[in-house]
Amino acid sequence: MAIAPASCGLPVEANEFRVCIKQDCEEDNPDAMKVKNEWFLVSLTKTHDIPFSDIAAAITGRNSDLAEELSMKLNVIMKSIGVQLGMLQLAPNSSSLLFPLREQFKLFNNRMIETDHNKKFLLSGIKQVAVFSSTGCNIQSDPIVNWFDKDKYEIDRSDKIPLIDGRASTIAGVRVRFNTLRSDLRAQEEVLSALSKLTFNVEYWIKTPDPKKEEAMLAQGKTAQEINESRRRVFMNQSLRLDQDSKTKIKWSPDDHSFQLGESETVTVTQYYSRRYGIALDVNLPVVHIGKKHGWLPLEFCYQAFAKTRDANDTSMVQAVLQHYDKIAGTYFINDMAQKRNLISNMIGHGGKTFMEMLAKYNLCIDNAPTKLKAKVLIPPKINFRESKEATNGSFDLRNVVFANPAELNSFAVVNFTGDKHALQEYVNVQLEVAAGHGIKIPQTTMIVGRDHLSSITYDDRDAVHQGPEAVRRAIEKARDVYLNDSLNIFRQNHVWFRTTCEDMNGQPFNCLILPPQNHGGEIGIMLDVTEQSPLYYTHAIELSDHRTCATTRLIVKIRQSREACLNPFDVRFRNGRMQAWNSKMEGWGDVDFDRYCFECHLTNGDVVYVDARDCKQTYLHKEGDFRIDCPSMITMFLPDKGKALYDRVKFTSNQLCGIQTQCVVLESFKRQRNKNQYASNIAAKLNTKLSSTIAKAEAWRSSFKLGDSDIAGIPWVGECPTLVIGIGMAHGMGGDADTVIGASICLDSECMRLTTVAYLQKKADVINRNTMKDIITENWDHYCEDNKGVYEDPSPQRILVYRDGMSDGSFGRANDEIDYIREAIKTKTNPSCLCDRGCKLCCPPITFVICQSQHHVRMVPAQDSDGYPVGRGGVNVHSGTMVDDNTIIELGTLLKITDDDISYVRELNSPSKVYFGPPSPSYDFLLTAQGGLKGTSKPIYYRVRLNENAVWGPKGCTALTKENIANCTHQMCYKYGSATKAVREVPIIKYAKKLANQILSSLKYLREGMEWEGKNLHLEYPLDNEGDKDIRPYVSVVMDNGNGIEEEIDKKHNVVKFSFHNHLAA
Repeated sequence: MAIAPASCGLPVEANEFRVCIKQDCEEDNPDAMKVKNEWFLVSLTKTHDIPFSDIAAAITGRNSDLAEELSMKLNVIMKSIGVQLGMLQLAPNSSSLLFPLREQFKLFNNRMIETDHNKKFLLSGIKQVAVFSSTGCNIQSDPIVNWFDKDKYEIDRSDKIPLIDGRASTIAGVRVRFNTLRSDLRAQEEVLSALSKLTFNVEYWIKTPDPKKEEAMLAQGKTAQEINESRRRVFMNQSLRLDQDSKTKIKWSPDDHSFQLGESETVTVTQYYSRRYGIALDVNLPVVHIGKKHGWLPLEFCYQAFAKTRDANDTSMVQAVLQHYDKIAGTYFINDMAQKRNLISNMIGHGGKTFMEMLAKYNLCIDNAPTKLKAKVLIPPKINFRESKEATNGSFDLRNVVFANPAELNSFAVVNFTGDKHALQEYVNVQLEVAAGHGIKIPQTTMIVGRDHLSSITYDDRDAVHQGPEAVRRAIEKARDVYLNDSLNIFRQNHVWFRTTCEDMNGQPFNCLILPPQNHGGEIGIMLDVTEQSPLYYTHAIELSDHRTCATTRLIVKIRQSREACLNPFDVRFRNGRMQAWNSKMEGWGDVDFDRYCFECHLTNGDVVYVDARDCKQTYLHKEGDFRIDCPSMITMFLPDKGKALYDRVKFTSNQLCGIQTQCVVLESFKRQRNKNQYASNIAAKLNTKLSSTIAKAEAWRSSFKLGDSDIAGIPWVGECPTLVIGIGMAHGMGGDADTVIGASICLDSECMRLTTVAYLQKKADVINRNTMKDIITENWDHYCEDNKGVYEDPSPQRILVYRDGMSDGSFGRANDEIDYIREAIKTKTNPSCLCDRGCKLCCPPITFVICQSQHHVRMVPAQDSDGYPVGRGGVNVHSGTMVDDNTIIELGTLLKITDDDISYVRELNSPSKVYFGPPSPSYDFLLTAQGGLKGTSKPIYYRVRLNENAVWGPKGCTALTKENIANCTHQMCYKYGSATKAVREVPIIKYAKKLANQILSSLKYLREGMEWEGKNLHLEYPLDNEGDKDIRPYVSVVMDNGNGIEEEIDKKHNVVKFSFHNHLAA
């Protein structure tokens, strides 16, 4: 690096310098001489002093904002010293540092861990973060390991790693057929995805030298070797960049891109390199765009660069990381951290000084000893299936259990992307049997279809030629033909009907039976399960042989056992090869013999007559076009591997476009199962959760807790009165992606097992904007009230508990804005006429706002092995439910203060519905390790309570939300994640919200590109900012094929990430 005085360029300030550096590589890189120097203007500015008075204020908790600012300053100091010692930085804004390569061999016992044919290796490092508390400043240290892409197969050798491996027929590790790549859409998507995650170097040799240039170099005294080296072109640390003209990053042949050469000639990339450099390019290999400066370059010139591996989700890579963490797990973690702390403390940097000596220049020192704290282990809930189960260290199993409230699987479709029909049939047989064993209600007709006619509801797309959407659409068509049209004649021959659910155009759900078409190509009829008083009770209009008509008739069934009895079709089923009818007196099902169909005709004079269905013409009153029919209820996606591209596309198509739940099954995972029934049991729990709906309120298990000598059902504190428990998670686009998706889920009952989720899209930000938060609260408020009609006299929430994920320390002040937005939204629901601006104690229920931090650096391990639970290969972890609320480690001053005026206001309110509990505590924060740590070292969730009005006042007859209550409530909710038979690390409403947000984020790429569905073109639009509307958000435009916009389907204010194609079961 060269630093020049200001006189070398334009006039600058005294503290500004012109810096000449090699932008794309390190100075000590062997190819640094090939990279041109560039000048940059650098301004050195003194930003802060750190007075001791500020540190004292931070420690005593008098100024929480100051504590956070000081923490960030100390983090910068420690990171800067680490870089001076030669440690490697992962990212400019990260506190994570990797040890130099010379130290890595010591950390891994002189053996580097490598994978992917030695193209990647595992590197170890440390992350250090300063945190202020009542006892001073704590340094939270956490070990890290990351996969890195090598630039050479072996360190200190010259064997570069090309991105194209002709021998293995791969591009960036993706297996391809080079001669068909230009037409293989699936391979193109996987290659683009893989290349987008890589940093690479570009290197090629000029085959046609410039004689005049080389003669001049020879005259200057250059050697033959130097002249030969001048023919080599090198560009360091490049990545794919979007070409603004073609709107793409890659083209699949050098013949596919052309540009103007000179004033009139247009040439392709192939022609340019052939004429200019004498290089013959392979027309079957892609060219990539790496920015305006270098433009389009052949991929055959590209070699892997040293960089952090992005999206390191390969099975072998994940396993290697987990095995490493297992070796240092639990109590072994302390020894590993001591080794790393000693290593960094004794490292010698530039100037011959160690880390501790450099730190002393700032009057700082670090004690490397770990902090010892007192903890408590919270009592787990009792898990209730049809029978009760006890959890052991946070885990329980599904052996021989019947679900508490089983779901109904009335129909399903299958998309087979593997081509392995035998394995698919085996999986379906096992899954149907196991699911039925757990109590999931599967009609006998659906069993017959799955076991004997699976191909009739399966679309095979082995090569994924239809790329997801078309394959899903065809599978749905096949399933609807079987279940709605009765194409296999299963329902007719057994004298039953396909039973499912539907909703009218107003969103009202019904149980229903499907009446197949009376002739080929005819319409489908619908019979609704409603009372006789409902205008929707009647199913047919009939015309008798004497031309008399009746439009108020309902189909019924006659049986041979009782010629007089008329059976409601909803009381008939097919089971064990026989027609069965429900006997209300015996409260059970019994075998019967079918006689005939009849119509129950309700005449205008009040009489009821019965007409044989064979003696009249029939017309359906309710038809398919009047309702959205739930069919299929579930789509099984049989995938060849865990590739993300296909998974994202099928999830987007089925969940968002079709509104149908999916269950993905990976062929290789199913085949390697020793106990396939156990595998199917785990999937059955997922199915039960996904099939829960507004009608079938399914729950795989429930829970209860001890209160005195009694077992109380549900979650502590939540079930005392209508309580809205809501979790909010965020997913942010990477790099230049300017989107943030906010997912929100709410608990619909006191069990916190049934949830509903919504998602919204806004411009990229760490904080939820005003309109988005108002939409989240109002929509979820309506969901809660609708679901709890009849449960409570007034289902309106009487108190609010918000779990907010993804908020960093620096954004805590903005949490106050989000709380104000919540109040503003609630006011519109409870008391719009209130004179307050944005909600108050008079019009809003008390709010508790909890920030859930998972990306911290605190680990908890037991002081002695006898106090914990053994880890597989490592030491001992803390027990599930371990909680720490000691202020030695918990930061102070984070609580949004409830003022004396607030307390006086509630005391003087004299409301018969509200009661004052007492003054608030100084802190409600706690660390909770809900999960049982069987792998690695347990990492708790840091729950930071920003506001807790529920501890001060609340509904009459309810209890205060003390620290003990909120910890118990949170801990027991962690057992309610429907996809796992264990306590999960973070509270499930956060887990569901984040999962939805990430799914939506993955789907936006398809909407940006634009796509067609059901005759409509969908495209994600980004409106320009208007001064009068700062919260305007992206929206989806829906346009018919003829080009006319459908205005009623375009809503710029409400994020259209959930389309009108949804049915009532979609989550």
